[in-house]
Amino acid sequence: MKLFLGVTGASGCVIALRLGEVLKGLGHEVYAVVSDEALTVADYECVNRSWFSEKLKSFSSAIYRESDIDADIGSSSNVLDGYLIAPATIKTMAMIVSGIAESLIIRAALVGLRMRKPVVAVVRESPLGVVELSVLLKAARLGIYIVPAVIGFYTYPQSIRDVVDFIVGKALDVLSIRHDLYKRWRGSRPPLYPDPCEVLYGSANSLNSP
Repeated sequence: MKLFLGVTGASGCVIALRLGEVLKGLGHEVYAVVSDEALTVADYECVNRSWFSEKLKSFSSAIYRESDIDADIGSSSNVLDGYLIAPATIKTMAMIVSGIAESLIIRAALVGLRMRKPVVAVVRESPLGVVELSVLLKAARLGIYIVPAVIGFYTYPQSIRDVVDFIVGKALDVLSIRHDLYKRWRGSRPPLYPDPCEVLYGSANSLNSP
């Protein structure tokens, strides 16, 4: 598959990197667009903007800036198989649902919508107020899949990789891309790993400790 990956200025740019890495590993082509705000976030969360850009480039068939509005992926004559925005800011979502194509990320997402391709938004914002929820409701009604960047506690995450892989896996599920990034729910079974409460507070035996 040929997939669009838009990276906006929300916290969680590591999600974009992991998406690119996994998709490339599965044999898909990634066409990435990075916003200026995303680079600012990368300075705080992902070593620095140069490192982040080079790492994402290594996972991508092509990488663009959001100001490259004349890029081929922003035209409906060059439709990709799916569109991911991860992480997605509420501002970006508001622009998309309003049809304001002021950047390449928004232009590409609108192409995906009007060509009836899957568009997935990984939203990290918290808490969500009436304004944010109304924007996301409009997006969902337009057909955008909303994947909240939340933790799957039932998967017994043991590391930041487990947390990120759950989010990435949920986004790939929407695109019907097979993967083994997280443990699927199979009903109540004895856990293979310490559960979240054990990780934080210790096992049941710890209650008897002095």
